[in-house]
Amino acid sequence: MAALMSLSSTIDLTGRWETGLSEKGNVTGVVFKSDSTFEGYVNRKPFVSGTYTFNNEDSVLSLQDGGCMGIIATYKVNFFSNADSMRFTAIDDACAGRKEGMQKLVMGRVKRLIIYQN
Repeated sequence: MAALMSLSSTIDLTGRWETGLSEKGNVTGVVFKSDSTFEGYVNRKPFVSGTYTFNNEDSVLSLQDGGCMGIIATYKVNFFSNADSMRFTAIDDACAGRKEGMQKLVMGRVKRLIIYQN
């Protein structure tokens, strides 16, 4: 139990997260930046941006984007697979389109590939 509590308090949301390839051949992703902004994209084409806050203690994400007329949303982030994957559960989101899309997302952390040359 203590190990799980310490894991949840050290999760870093910043970075690139993506879905797997959909049936239609799309990859949806988001980049959470360290300056509390984010950019969402489909197939590397930006479609939404905004600001966010993330509470490590309870894994609650609050976000505001231009696609929902400034409505602030709050989601519980459910991490799994050693915190390299996540899904969202709505706590409060009055923007139906965003809520529907967010609750369908399962995203994995995109790790940078380091290539060493001799």
